Amino acid sequence: MDIVTFKTFLAAASTGSFAAAAQRIHASPSSVTERIKQLEHQLGAQLFIRDKRGCRLTPAGEKFMAPALQATRAWDLARHEVKLPERFSRSLSLGGQYFFWDRGFMDWLAELRGAMPDLALRVTAGASARLNRDLAEGFLDMAIIYDPIFHRDIRAEPLYSDELVLVTGGEPDNWRKDFVRIEWGQALGLEIASRIDLAPETGLSLDLGMRSADWLASQRMSGYLPLRAAKPYIASGALALVDDAPRFDFPAYVCWRRSYDGETCEEILKIIRGSFEDTLANG
Repeated sequence: MDIVTFKTFLAAASTGSFAAAAQRIHASPSSVTERIKQLEHQLGAQLFIRDKRGCRLTPAGEKFMAPALQATRAWDLARHEVKLPERFSRSLSLGGQYFFWDRGFMDWLAELRGAMPDLALRVTAGASARLNRDLAEGFLDMAIIYDPIFHRDIRAEPLYSDELVLVTGGEPDNWRKDFVRIEWGQALGLEIASRIDLAPETGLSLDLGMRSADWLASQRMSGYLPLRAAKPYIASGALALVDDAPRFDFPAYVCWRRSYDGETCEEILKIIRGSFEDTLANG
């Protein structure tokens, strides 16, 4: 068994499809099938049940998830640590939702580096779905995110409170005809759709963080944005608040793997708690 095989197994388990797993790990479907077949042979157990809808884990496959995650995590950490210069004694793989990079994440990252000079950082931006997946699979140690997926191996705490509000770059009374679905999480998307009873007639869905606000303003369209982030656009007149539209609670979270080094984690969380709301939420 090798790390490539473990990652193939994890990709198939996560996507529920050998074909989708092949796309994720940049391999052919036949390679995925062969790797899983060899893995099952070596373990002496069937890991997946396959049917026309895809694949799902057997009880043996469920039991193999934790060892596979631990093995890939250990490999990634080892590879990362080996490459570190001697002045770094610890490391962090950190993800931030696209939105936060436009709201002070750069400044906060600089503050973190200054406060913890021996901490090597691997930092990425992404949509909530990918960050949640990477956190669950052990490719990230920590993520700052909306719409977290709560998991037994992940701890999460609210970072600050916010709410989603409907804004428009056009006339507030005519917002329906130019409504755009902006991705802030599947569950919340369904709640918004049910509350406003409207399918987007524009045929447009955006997952661009605060670039979505620029689009609404320039194209005179409407959609839901976090209130704190929308305030500068509203103050400048680029966007207008639709006052009679429903609002939705939308807290931001910091999430981290329970297995991550406790002392280092507490240092990072202390910095986050002390500065993150100021740099992101008070604009």
